[in-house]
Amino acid sequence: MLKLLAIPGRRRWLFALAAAALAGAASLISVTPVGCASSCGSNCPITTVTISTTTNVDPGILDIAWLGPACPNHTPGCRGDDQTTFCNRIDVTGSAPGNCDVLIDLYGREPMVVHLTFGPATTQGCCAGYPVIGDYRYIIPVPMDGGIYSGDGNTDAVSILRDAGIVEATPAPDAGGDTAADDAGGDTDAD
Repeated sequence: MLKLLAIPGRRRWLFALAAAALAGAASLISVTPVGCASSCGSNCPITTVTISTTTNVDPGILDIAWLGPACPNHTPGCRGDDQTTFCNRIDVTGSAPGNCDVLIDLYGREPMVVHLTFGPATTQGCCAGYPVIGDYRYIIPVPMDGGIYSGDGNTDAVSILRDAGIVEATPAPDAGGDTAADDAGGDTDAD
């Protein structure tokens, strides 16, 4: 305390100013922040679905597409660790409430669709987005004889597209024992 009194007036003024600034900064740091920096976003609902392998291995994803009003507004894509894998994880964040079908073509397997549903925009705290309704984690098995399944083993939301889901342009011949007029839509009944 004696040293403080011995400091000339100008130095004492600078010291007091520095002490006040330090006290002001300390009080700002100790105040609980508001907005999303606070705990208001600590219990947000999950708004992103992840479809990926459980290990860092490329599962042979050849193509990805999505279809539906809740699908993201950008082109579908996937990512890996950019060192040993380049495509083993697909993240789907809903852009609106509703459905989003994620079509995945895997090497050596029939194409599959993961049917996702997103709810109305969350109003919880400062959380944003459209909460996932149902499973939010899907596994792409590495063995080529396995299909995509949810984290708990459920496959209810996954469909296999037989023949890539393409409807034949030419209808199959009629196997019934009827006439050519019936196949052409004509009437074979006598009036």
